[in-house]
Amino acid sequence: MLSTTTLFPLLALALPAAAHFRLNQPTWRGDSFTAPASQWQYPCANINATTDSENRTSWPLDGGSVVFNGSHPWAMTYINLALGSVGASFNITLVEGFNQTGPGIFCFKKVGAAHFDEGLKKAGYSGVGDQRLDGLDASVQVIQLGERGSALYNCADIKFNATAELLSDDQCKNATGVSGVAVANVQGASSSPSPTTSAGATQSSGAAVRMGPAVGSGLFAAVVAWGLL
Repeated sequence: MLSTTTLFPLLALALPAAAHFRLNQPTWRGDSFTAPASQWQYPCANINATTDSENRTSWPLDGGSVVFNGSHPWAMTYINLALGSVGASFNITLVEGFNQTGPGIFCFKKVGAAHFDEGLKKAGYSGVGDQRLDGLDASVQVIQLGERGSALYNCADIKFNATAELLSDDQCKNATGVSGVAVANVQGASSSPSPTTSAGATQSSGAAVRMGPAVGSGLFAAVVAWGLL
């Protein structure tokens, strides 16, 4: 039987881990629950990019699927992209920000769209679908901020591939009670429609943002189309 002096340190170690999240798709760089990795560390939980260019998840040229397993009752979530093999400068936005509600699996059928296209053009490409992307290494970064305001990081290394496909509908499903909603600017509240959420979603009073309908032409197309269950 564990003594009290032994139990309390174990609980202290377990609680932070319970508030972390797992990046399922693309395959994460490594187990960020195990030291010396730490999800508290920017930009990629103290895990370096893979040195094997073939050991990367294949991604479509116009954006791929992202699946993660969250543990917070709600979490502000951002998804970014870094071009190149090192994957350190995550200066291309894939998902600008949304509030994931409910712990469990959350799936984006496809991330990218307008923000991805804009970022690629700034990097010297013609936009999504540019054939020069085929075979290019890159890294995806997922950031979550929970109710305490601390940021958690996970990264995955990818390789753009012209023949890569999105996850199927059967593979891309949210867990029961898991949902999400776009974040609208507070300054635009007076002219914005009434806040909406999908079935099962909750609006947390702890988030210092206004929860509203999707913003941007393409940012939340995947969320709307693929079921915030």
